[in-house]
Amino acid sequence: MIADRRTFVSLMIGGVLLLLTSAAALAVDYDAGNGVSTVPPSQPSSQPAEETWPPGLLMTGLEKTGARKPLDDAGIRFWGFTEAGFTGNLTNGQETLFGRSIDARRVDNMRLNQLRLTADRVYDASKPFDWGFRVDGMFGGDAKLVHSFGLLDHAGQGNGDAWADIVQANVQGWFKTGNQSGLEMTLGKFLTPMGIETVDATANPLYSRSYLGSFATPTTHTGINLKYKFSEQVSAYFCLCQGWDDFRDNNDAPSYMTGFALSSKEQIGGHARDQFAFNVITGPEQPDNNVDYRTLLDSTATHWWTDKLSSSVEGDWATEERLPGAGRANWYGLAHFLTYVFNDRVSATWRTEWFADDTGVRIGKAGNYHENTFGVNLTPWPAHDILKNLSFRPEVRWDNSDQRVFGDSHDQMTVAFDVIFKF
Repeated sequence: MIADRRTFVSLMIGGVLLLLTSAAALAVDYDAGNGVSTVPPSQPSSQPAEETWPPGLLMTGLEKTGARKPLDDAGIRFWGFTEAGFTGNLTNGQETLFGRSIDARRVDNMRLNQLRLTADRVYDASKPFDWGFRVDGMFGGDAKLVHSFGLLDHAGQGNGDAWADIVQANVQGWFKTGNQSGLEMTLGKFLTPMGIETVDATANPLYSRSYLGSFATPTTHTGINLKYKFSEQVSAYFCLCQGWDDFRDNNDAPSYMTGFALSSKEQIGGHARDQFAFNVITGPEQPDNNVDYRTLLDSTATHWWTDKLSSSVEGDWATEERLPGAGRANWYGLAHFLTYVFNDRVSATWRTEWFADDTGVRIGKAGNYHENTFGVNLTPWPAHDILKNLSFRPEVRWDNSDQRVFGDSHDQMTVAFDVIFKF
């Protein structure tokens, strides 16, 4: 309990300090002005601001064949990436690592995490009206873990990496109402605005996922999302959706999601110095049950101390009514990301986190969970036309719990790395 209190107090102090520094002027709309919502609003950056992908090598290849011009005229892009990784267990020899998702479902084994291909059209927010779309296809081990119920439920076999999924498939409409204001309407399947981490491996600062990113928040939603951009600094949205990771609803009642994003006018290194976002989703999530609600409150904040050093904090609290065998369930936690960009070749991130699952309905065993992860992002050849798209992310991670869930131990130590190639 003492260790739990110390972790909680340290995370709370860090979060309060960050929120105080962010309070002066809060968060830009999480599209960053490009019209397509792909990354949560307080995503810590582990790449330089002048990153030029997408589009990438795929569009360059189409240009050489003469097929790119009609696509450019229509505003359509094709791009993607591939990610493969390895996780090694230093503390015990169990077949799986408790409390880990996506990065380490199988231990001591190379795996294809994601082969992603995206087709999109980004709407032009300077026009009175414009439209866009996005379709993300995925092949690899992650596809089984992030797919939505009712969509490609059997697009693979067993626990291997040969699974397929459609991560996003949506259309957007843009209705401009003022110099900096307008309404964005998204219909279809899209990534959740909640949390810091996301499905897209290239948008995360580390290879392994946090407890919050794995167990506290949803991954995708299917429905209609209406977001109003009041200015470059303020936006808010309301969403009617099928629920948490449901393409086909498992009951007859919708879920409701709403939130806002704020940012400071002050810029530093191409970023708003301070960002803050708040989201809430509520609705019944149990199969054939329209009355017992699950509710999640999620907040994120980012502060850029310098043009190279940033801090991001995520806080989540959730409850669900009358779960079979558990009654009322609560889960909650805090995570802090500290990222430093040394240059266009090297950046480093330290993540520290506390997650509590009172009944074990999310992670599988009731208890308090902590982790500290340190990793680096290496892009060895940033000026090369092709090799600039290649990056490596080694990391070391220590997990701790008040329960003996890591084999027969309270602790678990792992090393891991992934390799990403963007095209």
